[in-house]
Amino acid sequence: MTCTVQKFGGTTVATLERIKHAADIVARSRRNGNDVIAVVSAMAGVTNKFVGYVRNLNACEGDPEYDGVVSSGELITAGLMAIALKNLGLKARSYASWQVPIFTDECHGHAVIREIDPRSIKKDVKNGVIPVICGFQGVSPSNRITTLGRGGSDLTAVAVAAAVSADLCEIYSDVDGVYTVDPNLYPAARKICAVNYDEMLEMASRGAKILQEQSVDYAMKHKVVIRVASSFIDNGGTLIAENVPPVNFRGLAVTPGLLHVRVSHEGPPDRIIDLLEKNFIRAEMLKGDDDGKLDLLADKKKGAVVLSILKNCEDVRSVKQIVVRRPYSRISVVGTFASAETAEVPANILREKKTEALTTSSSNRRASLIVPSDKLQESIALLHKYCGLEK
Repeated sequence: MTCTVQKFGGTTVATLERIKHAADIVARSRRNGNDVIAVVSAMAGVTNKFVGYVRNLNACEGDPEYDGVVSSGELITAGLMAIALKNLGLKARSYASWQVPIFTDECHGHAVIREIDPRSIKKDVKNGVIPVICGFQGVSPSNRITTLGRGGSDLTAVAVAAAVSADLCEIYSDVDGVYTVDPNLYPAARKICAVNYDEMLEMASRGAKILQEQSVDYAMKHKVVIRVASSFIDNGGTLIAENVPPVNFRGLAVTPGLLHVRVSHEGPPDRIIDLLEKNFIRAEMLKGDDDGKLDLLADKKKGAVVLSILKNCEDVRSVKQIVVRRPYSRISVVGTFASAETAEVPANILREKKTEALTTSSSNRRASLIVPSDKLQESIALLHKYCGLEK
């Protein structure tokens, strides 16, 4: 008998009908002879509503009460999913993070999982009970609720899978797999059948929305095999595993409309970049000078976290968001590059077409380019075609 962890994202449990449909998927897997553990997100839109409530009262990420409020949506979904499974004739029970328990550090808003005690959920599985676990939540050493950052239910599912030595972790959403680029930005994107951990980590860290970056990092360290699939379309999805052979060009990860931040600091600029990277925030240095002034570009959706981290850094004298007339976007070409010269090729392709492109960072698996946002669609099309990613 195999053990599968099945995680259901917010859009897959957005209504009672969709929760029933998700329960059907869990039930089908259980009746096919698998041990199943479910992990659920809050219903679509609920977390955003709660975030609006706490921000209206001037609370923000880093406040324990913020975590207590914004994590409560998962409790509702877990209870409803357990009820739906019972209505199908199965035994089930819901778990909050502290009941598992899922231990994290004290970093409220983007906590890191330290350990999971799987004894309770293993006992349930052995007795034929399907555990339904709240994603996104953890519990700190001081016994406070923590949250795992946006997309944190992915991390919960992967960590639970590692803790129980599951054979597979399935991540269900409204997207039927990993694509060569976000289909919403480029409709000609092609679904990828399989991708290795290194490539997926680069894509997730540079803007691909399909999986939370921390979850991929955790899966790689613990050798958790992931399948990304849609709960609405059964077409195999995308497998993420260690033994998938690398290719020259796997896909494009895009972060549109970057946040522009100006920092006055002491010490080398790399220290500022490294600080953000430790918090799983990828920033590009637009420019810097010898007077300790630095212009950074980062994901706008992580703007509140970026500003909070920098304002609380001892090396930073001041930090402010810059409003620009012509915003930039980032395109990261992910694959396996043979040399530094190869990594420069994507930028040269854009420059040949008279498109402004800055190569800000590169490795043997990724080349990140900064382009004007008004040239983003054109740049994606050129690079997608050049990299041989067309259907």
